[in-house]
Amino acid sequence: MTGKRVVIVGAGIAGLIAALEAQAAGCAVTVLERGYPGGGNSGRNVGRIRRMQLTEELTRISIAASDYWQRIDTLLGGRNPLLFPTTYALVLYGDDEAAHLGDLEPMWRAVGIDARLHDSATTLKRIPILQGGERPVGSVLSSAHLVHHDAAVHGAYLAALERGIDVRLGVEALGFDVVGGAVVAVETTTGRIEADAVINAADSKARGLAETAGVSVPTHPMRREALVTHSIKPIMDQAVTFYRPFEGWFNQTLRGEIVAGVTDPDEPAGYNHDSSLQFATRTASLLALKAPSLLGLHAVRQWAGTYEYTPDRSPIVGAYSGVEGFYGLHGWSGRGMLLAPVSAALLVQEIVSGIRDPLMLPFAPQRFDGVEDEAGPHVDYYGGYSSVEAAS
Repeated sequence: MTGKRVVIVGAGIAGLIAALEAQAAGCAVTVLERGYPGGGNSGRNVGRIRRMQLTEELTRISIAASDYWQRIDTLLGGRNPLLFPTTYALVLYGDDEAAHLGDLEPMWRAVGIDARLHDSATTLKRIPILQGGERPVGSVLSSAHLVHHDAAVHGAYLAALERGIDVRLGVEALGFDVVGGAVVAVETTTGRIEADAVINAADSKARGLAETAGVSVPTHPMRREALVTHSIKPIMDQAVTFYRPFEGWFNQTLRGEIVAGVTDPDEPAGYNHDSSLQFATRTASLLALKAPSLLGLHAVRQWAGTYEYTPDRSPIVGAYSGVEGFYGLHGWSGRGMLLAPVSAALLVQEIVSGIRDPLMLPFAPQRFDGVEDEAGPHVDYYGGYSSVEAAS
């Protein structure tokens, strides 16, 4: 069935791609954004597009997501989101990490990606930026891409305007009119908008929005910060991530900047976009330990965003329980720029046709029905991936 009136809350990459796909499917689309396009997490990330993940379900959808990014310029009206190739490098500093990642190699081979575990010597040869630093026990290397988040979001926004999609900036969704167990309208700061389907793409604000319709989702916002240095000549072509002693990452941009971040293991849950001196100090200290050749660089900007974590580190995509016509498109747990576009496309397909793509089955909101709502992400990063299964 086409001709549905679809209201989308949030004009980040998820909401804007959903709008473009829904209009292409024949729907009448309205997008509500209380701020500006990409003003949430879509404008506060580093755009890593990678196939390799730590579960088969996430790996399969990440493969589809990576393929979608390869052709997204057509949807954006021919605009280039500045997608460029890199190597994703998950660098390991503990034997237990190596054992855990080594156990995943058969799954990666089975789904057809090139991720594989390498020893310490190969790691230092393939990632020379690490030479002279703390010696890793190994790494997993896999092909990937980086995308410029601003180029992607702005391209999607301009494409939406060109196609006549009703994008309402400065308009906030306040709640929903639910009649007979189905959503029939969205109440906003500028009035009531009737709808046949509503997509909640509000990311870190999605939980509170869902609650106004009586829907409970166990997501929690968690601040993550990043900094960027002055531009230098090309010195690396990998996007590096590590989890010891706690999570950190760095890579070089097309403009020669080093973008980096190191998390605070004691970061409290909550919606917080404030940057901190503690972050800059922590990041500089740990990067000096991992890659001492970065010493002497100067940070020129710093910012913060908010991950919306789910208990199993996987997104929420699909119809919520209990309210017909109300759909979730959030809970990215740090993978929004990667997963949101293809998830948006598949969700629109489901809304229009009534058929759910098999790739989306593991990410249905119903998997959290009856699952205890936890206070935040697991201390054990890897353990988070099995939390729902263990609890059920």
